[in-house]
Formats: sequence, structure tokens, C-alpha cells
Amino acid sequence: MSLHVIKAGLQSSLQGVPYSGHRHIGMPAAGAADCLSLAFANHLVGKEYGALAIEITLDDAKFSIGKKSTLALAGASSFLRINGSDQPKYEAVAVKPGDIVHIGSAKQGCRSYLALSGTFCAQSLLGGQSTYLPAGLGGFSGRSLLDGDDLDWTDPATMPPPTAPMPAKLQPRITNDFIIRITDGPECDWLAPRSKANLTESVWEIGNQTSRMGISLNGRPLQITGSANMHSAPAFSGTVQCPPNGQPFLLGPDAQTTGGYPRIAQVIRADRHLIGQLRPGGRIQFVAITPKRATEIYREKLVQLTRWAGNIHLW
Repeated sequence: MSLHVIKAGLQSSLQGVPYSGHRHIGMPAAGAADCLSLAFANHLVGKEYGALAIEITLDDAKFSIGKKSTLALAGASSFLRINGSDQPKYEAVAVKPGDIVHIGSAKQGCRSYLALSGTFCAQSLLGGQSTYLPAGLGGFSGRSLLDGDDLDWTDPATMPPPTAPMPAKLQPRITNDFIIRITDGPECDWLAPRSKANLTESVWEIGNQTSRMGISLNGRPLQITGSANMHSAPAFSGTVQCPPNGQPFLLGPDAQTTGGYPRIAQVIRADRHLIGQLRPGGRIQFVAITPKRATEIYREKLVQLTRWAGNIHLW
């Protein structure tokens, strides 16, 4: 036993990079909901940006360490404690057998990522090992972690050198209010003119129907002037759909690969990691930009991040 789960919390699971080639069989991409926080935690313990880590949602979680390792925590958690003593987030922390790791619940934001220097033993599928919970695939027996689970990992061939703590100016500001940039979706012209303006002028409240599959948004209903019964069409994480009730729905990493509701917008790649931090009761305001500007923003963001984190990729 390398890691014993004392308290699993709400829907904690092993998550890393999305599945490659998933669309050939109509399977969602899955993978970490906040890929940027995952990358930060992994870099701090000397691993690739998309290596498996423990994704913890909203609740607190507690683990017992079975063998010597280095860990790092990134994301929304309110604290990191080792044997009851507060430790810094966004910094590599050495742990030894018998240590108790306590991850605080998220007071703002939604998800945290606990990375360890060892490589978790997990089910492999389509070039990835992330947990796809709806189908029970990948990760730890294809499911969320439960109290009493024992996770194994293999030690690295050579222990990576200590990574410097993440500079404070690069640490993301976790909040419950988000500005998210979007481009037009394929059916954006189906929105009535006033509704198209309302999509970006309104502040949308995140509803209780919120999961890794998708996020309901509550606000002034949008009006669709085009056909309400379109043929099923490709959809992606970050697609904003508009069902008949006019309340938009933002797709997450576990969302279906096709859908029959108008795709009115698409969250830009540089901002898609923010979807993993959206929680019920939070708020979103969308800002519309062009596809060309979205590409520029993504490249600019990678340049800024790679100065500290090295090679990194966002999905």
C-alpha cells in the first residue's frame, strides 16, 4: 500500500490527460477538469504536466502515506496539512510513511489536485488512464475513490530534483466569479438578436445541475429563432448549448460527443480549464472574441506558463 484513503470526499478520482483517439468510438475525452491546476501540481513533483493525480471536488479529503514521497497540491482547497501542521500549496512537500495528509474543502472554486512523485497504478485505455466515471473506465477500478481504498504507485527510477515553489504571481486566483471568453458556436445565428447580446451582457448563475458532464446556467432565458429540433452534431468540452427552455448548458470533460441542442458558443482553449472550478452558486460572464484572437491568447498564455512550468499543454 502506497496511499490509504481515510476520507475520500466527494467524487475524488484519478485524473490526467484526456483519452487519445476517443472520438473514433464516440467516447468523451474525460481527463482533469482543471488541466492547468493538474499541470502545476505535477510540475512541482517533477512529473509530466498530464500525469495522473487525485482530483478532489468541493469536499475535504484525508490520506495516509505508505512510503516516502514528495507531494504538491494545487487548485481550490482551503488548506494542506501534514500531521495537523499547515503546509504551503503550490510547493513540493516531502512526506514519509505514516504521515496523514489532510486536504481542506474548497471555499471558493471547485477542484483541487494532489500530485505525488510516484506513478499511480491505474487502468489504461485509449492511450490514457483518467477515470471516466459514467462508464466505469480507467483510473482506480473505473470509479471514485472510497474510504478505505488503498492506491499503489511505482517509485521513479531517479528522484527528480526539488522544484522551486511556484511564484505567487503565477498562482491562479480561485474565486466564485469568472469571466470566460467565448467564440461563436455553429448555431450562434439561431439566437434572436436581443438574446445574442444578452449572452454576453448578462451574468449567469451556475445552477445545481453541475458535474463533470456539464454545468447548467441560470439567467434571463435565451430565445432560439432557428429550428429547435436540429440533427445531432459534434460537441466538445466547452461547448455552450441552448435547450428549449432557453437556459444555457456548458459542457464539461465527461460530456457526450454529440448533441441535438443549438451550439451557440465555444469556450476558448486558453480558458477551458476554468470549467473545472465552476461550482453551484458561482457566476459567469462571457466575453465574445474572434477565433483569431482566441489562438493568439492561447499562444501568449503558453509562453507565460512555460517560463516556469516548462513544456505544458492545455485541453
